[in-house]
Amino acid sequence: MATDTFKASVQYNDLTGSAAADRADTLDASAWLKERGLINDDELLVGCEIYVGQLSTGTTGGASISTTFLLAQASNMDSFSSTIDREESVSLRKVDRDFSPDEFFRLFKRFNVTLSSGGLLEDREYSYTENDA
Repeated sequence: MATDTFKASVQYNDLTGSAAADRADTLDASAWLKERGLINDDELLVGCEIYVGQLSTGTTGGASISTTFLLAQASNMDSFSSTIDREESVSLRKVDRDFSPDEFFRLFKRFNVTLSSGGLLEDREYSYTENDA
């Protein structure tokens, strides 16, 4: 069994930050997995990793979003949460799929990502002026 750490990282990590999303009302990622028989009845979707590589000019077929869904064997989120509190490492199952940007973002109602140089702005309050140019 392989191990990994759940943290976003790319080759140079020039920009780091955080992300937040609201599930879509009808066809969220859990429902999408269930529709396709990719998640078992005794599993929960507990995480996902999203990766977009460098887009080259002149390529055909458009962009692809590589997505890894992380599934835990648990009856509900409370039982998974208590397992994670007790264990140093948690056992998960990965399901990898590629999506077009349109297909991927349909799994969410809202999606927000923040990035700053070296993560310097993460969790920092800031003031600003509007530029109406």
